[in-house]
Amino acid sequence: MSQTASATLPTPPTAPPTRILLVGNAPHRNRGCEAIVRGTMEILEATFGPNLVVSSGVMAAPSTVEAQQARELDPRVTSFSVSQIGPRGSLKWWLSQANARLGADFNHHVRDLAGRVQGSVAALEVGGDNYSLDYGRPTKYMAVDNALMAQGIPVVIWGASVGPFDKDPSFAPKIFAHLKRLDGIFVREPKTLRYLRENGVEHNVRQVADPAFVMRPVAPRDESLRTLVRDGSIGINISPLIARYMEGDLDQWRDRAAELVAAAARLGRPILLAPHVGATLEKDDDFSFLRSIQRKLASSLPVPIDILPDGLSAGESKWLIARCSIFAGARTHATIAALSTAVPTLSLSYSVKALGINEDLFGHQEFCQSIKTLTPEPFVAGLSRLLAEESSIRKHLEEVLPGVRRRVMSAGPLLADILSGGR
Repeated sequence: MSQTASATLPTPPTAPPTRILLVGNAPHRNRGCEAIVRGTMEILEATFGPNLVVSSGVMAAPSTVEAQQARELDPRVTSFSVSQIGPRGSLKWWLSQANARLGADFNHHVRDLAGRVQGSVAALEVGGDNYSLDYGRPTKYMAVDNALMAQGIPVVIWGASVGPFDKDPSFAPKIFAHLKRLDGIFVREPKTLRYLRENGVEHNVRQVADPAFVMRPVAPRDESLRTLVRDGSIGINISPLIARYMEGDLDQWRDRAAELVAAAARLGRPILLAPHVGATLEKDDDFSFLRSIQRKLASSLPVPIDILPDGLSAGESKWLIARCSIFAGARTHATIAALSTAVPTLSLSYSVKALGINEDLFGHQEFCQSIKTLTPEPFVAGLSRLLAEESSIRKHLEEVLPGVRRRVMSAGPLLADILSGGR
């Protein structure tokens, strides 16, 4: 065939993009929520190719989500608001008041999905622990599931922990019946797998791992931050969220958290405070909480105490946390940022999540401490053990992490199988 003839051949049509809907996530000021999205994009691209269109329904007010979208790093991801709370005096506002004050269960937020779901081949429930009682009954997520399934869209709980629901025995049968109806439940640790099987939820359950394990670390754009982590640093993430497990006294918990940090400093290593969740309310905001501890201790500690600034992406936070010698964290995804980069980590657990992830990685819970009863002595003992065994723990993590990453990535083919008619 001549050059002229070949030049007239029609261009092959471009395959249409794969459209995926993400639901259930909180704003990216929670670095864990961003890490789930970034890891999910790695999984989806490996399975479906780079031509993706992802709509992410974020459980937050429109103004919050608009600000997030303005800073979005991945042009394939478009976030929109799915919110139970509207402007004061609006119908959504009145219904939210009825929910809060009267115990009603209005789900007007599902209307925010209108015009957003067309063409989506699947909806992924991406919140890591939405289907638990940690934040009350997960009825708002169940309502979203029901609305999507009514439109014929497959719904999959994506790389999450589920349960336990034992503390609410009247609700447990309802949630188990709901879970059985979903197209897939991809759980992130064996503990959840066993729990669901024990309660009759099995046919649609698969074990994977948390998507955040495959989020790529990213060197901070601000080059001055790349030297923020001093040699030999102990990274610490302590959250104001723990106050709710201490009769709600934030000041009491701040004092106790400061004692923990001061005790860690006695080990003679620089301290790096690592906030992982930003929020408007002080009771939820790691940044203001840890800054107050830094100010309180800076002049009295025998070692430097630094803090990660607000405004970092989840990938940048992970890059910096990876440079610590050891890490201690309360926020699940702060510990995953450390563990996934082979940093020996003490999990300060306030729920079953940390226990399950540690069982998965180590086969035991020896590197978990309950935050509810934690005092300086066992905290320092736990950190001392990590320092003494740093090399062997790093070696162990480096050996098991490839298998964890394979389980994370297996979620893609499992999803593709569901979409092709397999279950």
